[in-house]
Formats: sequence, C-alpha cells, structure tokens
Amino acid sequence: MGGVKLFSRNALPADLRAQVDAHLGRRPRVLAWGRTEDGAVVALHDRLVRVIADDVTQLGWHDVLRGGWDDENQRMRWVQMSTGEEFSVPLVAPGSFPEVFKERVEATFLFQTAIYPKPGKAVTISARRNLMDDGDRVLWTAHPAPGVRMDEETVAFTEAELGRLRAEYAF
Repeated sequence: MGGVKLFSRNALPADLRAQVDAHLGRRPRVLAWGRTEDGAVVALHDRLVRVIADDVTQLGWHDVLRGGWDDENQRMRWVQMSTGEEFSVPLVAPGSFPEVFKERVEATFLFQTAIYPKPGKAVTISARRNLMDDGDRVLWTAHPAPGVRMDEETVAFTEAELGRLRAEYAF
C-alpha cells in the first residue's frame, strides 16, 4: 500500500522549491504560496519570497507597511516600508497566500497608536517584531498620514512621543 503525502496538492513545485532553497541556503517550511504568470510568491514564517523567472527576492514581514489582496483584480499589493516602493503582483492561482500574507504581517505588530503633533494631523507609531531576527529585535517606526508635513516641530514632537512610548512599553 502506497503512502499518501499530506498536502501534496498544495506543495511548492520542485523547480520553485529549488530556487527558494538555493536563495536562502536552506530548505524553509513553506506556509503558503501563490502562482504568478512567471513564478510565485511564497510565504515563509519570517519572510515573503518572490520568484520571477530566475530572479528571487525576499522581504521580511516587518518591512510591509501595508498591503493585502485585491480580489477584484486578483492581485497582491503591498508597500515596502524601508523604501516606499509599491508592489502589485497578479496571481493566477492565489491559494491561501492572501490569508497567510495578512496573518504574517499582523504577527509583527506589538503596538500601534496615532499621535497628533498638530490638530487633525496624525503620525502612526508602531512597534514591530522582526521575525527574521532570532534575537526578537523590535523595530519602532513613525509614519505620517497622507498630507502630514514632517517639519521641525512635527519631527520634534514625534521623536519625543516615540521616546516616551519606547520607555513605557519596554519590549
């Protein structure tokens, strides 16, 4: 009697698996993946890996500022926090990738609040866990809402609040 491999229907195809393994120098556990026309997006515990033909890139979940699934256009969209770069990746077979994307990004948040350096002008302060760092490094960030100018007064207020919150929530 032959054995049945659990979840084999959802397993990353061998060619994509080989590219991901070679890029990372190890064989990671794949949580989910979605097929694109020319490759895939792969969700690992600590990062998103994107395979486009022979090119493989990675992005830590903590570096996703915002994003999610665009059901109408069948695309994953996200903004990379460290660069501001926007990504829009059409998926021909999304599988459970959109749900896992959302869960992994949310898993990085320890704390988030809005501060108001001026009436009606918000800056969001977040403490996020870097899942790629075995030391559980916490990254504190401040992001102005659209239309908020980071002038000297706003920067000074934001830095003071960031310092206060870091001391209060000593993660």
